Amino acid sequence: MITDDIFLELNSLLVRFDQDQVFILTDTNAQQHCLPVLLDELRDMGEPFLSRLREHTCVLPAGEENKTLDSVCHIWDFLINHQATRQALLLNLGGGMITDIGGFAASCYKRGIPFVNIPTTLLAIVDAGEGGKTGFDYRGLKNEIGLFSNAYETIIYPRFLQSLPKEQFLSGFAEMLKHALIASPLEWERILALDIDQLYHRPNPTLQEEFAAVLERSLDIKRYFFELDPEEQGMRKTLNFGHTIGHAIESRLIQRSEPQPHGYCVLWGMIAELYISHIQAGFPSETISRLIQVMKEYYGGVLFSCKDYDALIDLMHHDKKNLDATINFTLLRNIGNPMINQTADDETIREALDFLFSV
Repeated sequence: MITDDIFLELNSLLVRFDQDQVFILTDTNAQQHCLPVLLDELRDMGEPFLSRLREHTCVLPAGEENKTLDSVCHIWDFLINHQATRQALLLNLGGGMITDIGGFAASCYKRGIPFVNIPTTLLAIVDAGEGGKTGFDYRGLKNEIGLFSNAYETIIYPRFLQSLPKEQFLSGFAEMLKHALIASPLEWERILALDIDQLYHRPNPTLQEEFAAVLERSLDIKRYFFELDPEEQGMRKTLNFGHTIGHAIESRLIQRSEPQPHGYCVLWGMIAELYISHIQAGFPSETISRLIQVMKEYYGGVLFSCKDYDALIDLMHHDKKNLDATINFTLLRNIGNPMINQTADDETIREALDFLFSV
């Protein structure tokens, strides 16, 4: 839920749990920018509770490169060392890395303790915070190990976005662009009409209201698909648009010690997968051009050469969405007209990569 009063939401939540068994998982970024805000909002719960909460705060290094089994074990060790019981509650305060890894760790600890996601980045709000996907990266593969486990609650507090670097704002906005493309031409035109530079640098009440409305619709689009298909057996795969190639790009950049935000990689993946959609299903080239314009204005390109193609395709072959030995894509016939469980041969994929890396 979206709230302007996080104290009210957390107070009504925490009364259902033993206050000595409330824990926070966060990372170094959220520890600096968001944890003080959260603790200040909870000051009316009393200093004894806040003191215990500080002692019960587990901090991970920020960054996707820390979304590992070692970090999961660190969380478990922290909970054990602080005598967390099966009745404990874990508050995941942070971006998508924290909500993903915290949800997984909580779901396995003592066969499962409840967790609440408090996403602090736009990407976590529109992508990782809801939907029940948890997990961590393994052997260089994105979210290779994980499970479906729903948060006890997800609390969205827009004030946290005020401290967000523009790069992280744009990362989340890329997922909103994806939601618009899979939803309808109307949503696509609405999101393109937003003045992102003014929204980030010089917001006014009218623009903030417009953004809040687009954000709420973006959340509704995602909820529609994951409530329709909670464990991704069918139509929830629509939400994977852009992610087959996007995840491969993201993993390859991590291998090269050149990590880029998840949303940037998804946007690049969408452009490549729209090229495949154009070749195989006639997706209109005019819309691809508009997305490329957005990329050039805000995101920039990504530098790969044909020498990287084998590694990228190999990473795609390890994608968990694949069926049998074929690479699985979600493609679009048109805006709002997705096709799940699509395939493309290696030659077409190379063509799409050529297209992406040349724009």
